[in-house]
Parts: sequence; structure tokens; C-alpha cells
Amino acid sequence: MGELLPDDKRKSGEAGLLRSKYWLSEISLLLALISFTGMNIIYAENKIDFQTTGLSPFYPDLTLSFLILGSLLVCLSAIYYLWVEARKPIEIGKDSRMRRGIGGIVAEAIFQSRRTISAVVIIYGLVFAFLDGILIYQPTVNFAYIYGVANPTAFVENCCGPPGYIPVGLIYFPAQHFGIQLIPLSILTMILVSSLVGVNVAMLISSIEKSKLLRVNKGTGSSIVGKRSILGGAVGAAFGVFTGCPSCAAAFFLSMLVGTGATAFSLTIGKLQPVIILLSIPLLFASIIWQARGIRTLLLGCTIV
Repeated sequence: MGELLPDDKRKSGEAGLLRSKYWLSEISLLLALISFTGMNIIYAENKIDFQTTGLSPFYPDLTLSFLILGSLLVCLSAIYYLWVEARKPIEIGKDSRMRRGIGGIVAEAIFQSRRTISAVVIIYGLVFAFLDGILIYQPTVNFAYIYGVANPTAFVENCCGPPGYIPVGLIYFPAQHFGIQLIPLSILTMILVSSLVGVNVAMLISSIEKSKLLRVNKGTGSSIVGKRSILGGAVGAAFGVFTGCPSCAAAFFLSMLVGTGATAFSLTIGKLQPVIILLSIPLLFASIIWQARGIRTLLLGCTIV
């Protein structure tokens, strides 16, 4: 067999690099699963340390470390995967039509709209934080009387709940009637949901740009796909507000409508948190995939002459 030409060697080297990045993504995801499993094992073996006040915070803090590590590894896995997909060349079929995978389309939209995604994540994240009880502003509440704090105060509560709910960081600013409640699960949910909303916006922008580029007429199937994708993303974003602390969000909305009746309903909604999480995040993912499929359809209509 003859030696590879320089151009072939370069392509072969790039392909090998891309394959290695896939491995890094898979290994990161595997390590994340191991980290989450370790967290649950620690909780199962030491439940009393999570449910009793005054005990050592070692195990709650240890599970928090595993939760943060696992979350970072999941993020790293996603970044590696998108990095590889973004560098995959667009395939040109025998019919001279452009073809690209869903992952490549999503990655391209994300990397081309980084500033837009950052802005959306910050704005939606702030809204989420207020509605979900992470940031609390109570102008009519006397913090010294209700919470027993007269000066800016911060402390950590290690009881009582499963991993993800403790330890809780509490910060009070009595003079400003402002507080911060740092529940690990709420913080992670805020980051995840805000990021998915940002990606949905990036996908919508990419779809509009490609539609204009290909001069797609109004009323075509691609326009319908875009509208349905917007609806899916909007519903997912709305449900996302309730995923971290549904009782907080329910109380916020219902107190404006039914007053004291909000408390009872909030307790009921709080029990449905797993169901709400299972609804909101998949909806946001489904919206991203739907929009990517719409863009792929647009690309199939583009031929290389």
C-alpha cells in the first residue's frame, strides 16, 4: 500500500483527534455517573446525619462535593461532545445536497450565538432566581423579628433533607429586606434550565437566519416547525421555574390571585416536583432537537453547484 498523501495524513489526524474527544466525553459522563452513585450511597449509609440537627456536617458536605463534581463532569462531557460535532464537516451527498447531523447543527448554533446565549442565561436566570426563592425580596418583612437577624448575616444549614437539598446557604441583608437562599438543587436547576432556554433561543436565531438565506417562503413546513418549536421551548421554560422549588414559585403566583389559599396549594404542588422536573427539562431538550431537525430540512434544500 502506498503512503498517505500530506492532505490525507492531515484528515486522518483530525479524525483521530475527533474520536479521542468522543472518548473524553464518554469517560467524563461515566465518571459523573460514578460520582452521583457515590453520593447516593453515602446518603443511604448515613441518613441520620442528614435528618438530625446538631450532628457533624461531614457527610452532607461530602455529598455536596460529589454533586458538584458530577455536575461539572456532565458539563465537561457536553462541551467535549459539542466541540467534536462543531468540527465535523458538512457532508455533500451524491445529489449535491448538504447534510449535517443534529449534533453538528446544535453545536454550530451554540458557538455562533455565545453572546446571545449568555444574555438569555443571565436574564432568565435572574427571573428564575426570584420566582424560585433563591433571591428573596420582602420589603414589608421585619427581618429582625421574623428571622432573628439585625445585621448582614450568613450561615449554613445542614439539616434536614436528602442530597441536593442540603447543605443550604442562607444570607440575610436586613436593611435592604433582601435574602439569598442557596439550595444546591435549585442552583443546578437554574443553571440547566437557563442554559436550555438560551440554546432554544440560539436555535431559533439559526433557523431564522438559514430560512432567510435560502429564501424560504412564509407558510412552508419549516415555518410551522419554527412556531411549534417556540411553543415547546416556552412551555418548557415556564415549567422550568417550578423545578427547583415548586412551592416557592406556586406561592409567588397564587398569592397574587387567591391570597392565603396559596399556602395549601403550594404544599400540594411541592409534592409534584419530580413530575414537574420530568416535564420541563425534556420539553426544552425536545424543542432544541425539533428546531435542529427543521434546520436540517432547510439544509437538504440547499444544493452545491
